[in-house]
Amino acid sequence: MQNSGMSRFIILLMAAVGGFAGSLTAEVLPAGIPAPLDALGLLQAASSDEAGDVMPAETRPVYGDQGDLRWSIGGLVATDFQNERILGLRGGLEWFPIDAFSLGVDADLGWVGQDGGDDAAFLGVSVMLRWHFLRYDSWTLYADLGIGLVYASSPVPPDGSRLDFTPQAGIGCSIALDERTRLLLGIGWYHLSNARTTATNFGIDALAVTARVSLPF
Repeated sequence: MQNSGMSRFIILLMAAVGGFAGSLTAEVLPAGIPAPLDALGLLQAASSDEAGDVMPAETRPVYGDQGDLRWSIGGLVATDFQNERILGLRGGLEWFPIDAFSLGVDADLGWVGQDGGDDAAFLGVSVMLRWHFLRYDSWTLYADLGIGLVYASSPVPPDGSRLDFTPQAGIGCSIALDERTRLLLGIGWYHLSNARTTATNFGIDALAVTARVSLPF
């Protein structure tokens, strides 16, 4: 019982002192400044200052926005509807320096079937420009243009050379598979010739279909 009475006395004394100090400081201190014993006010003020110092989280660019950096993997199928058939595995890097416009580098590993000569394996690299001229959240339409270089194990075409240039152009669409992943489907022109670097300049003009999955870094 003595401990209970002592506890009540201490609580009443603290309340009285706190109320007196609060009244005194309210008269002495300017408005808006918390009293020294107003612990709750001090804690709230500190919390507000800390919240004001927090920087907003950096947002990553969505597909096709400036700064978007991506890698892709896919394939290429092409034919001149006569003697040449091309199959290739294509991987690439792509960067958007401005909204809707990308600069990319593709690497190709493929095979050429030739009715008039030996089939050939080839390695190639291309620089590609791609413009997404129509953009929505879940899909885009694009046009692309590029130039590349390939080296084959046998002359392509058979009366041509092993080292050839590969200008290419096409149109296509990208489709959102999820928030950051895109499927790109394209169709266009694929040319292969040695650009008169030898005495003969035989070449191939083919219709190419491409497909790739594009992922962010």
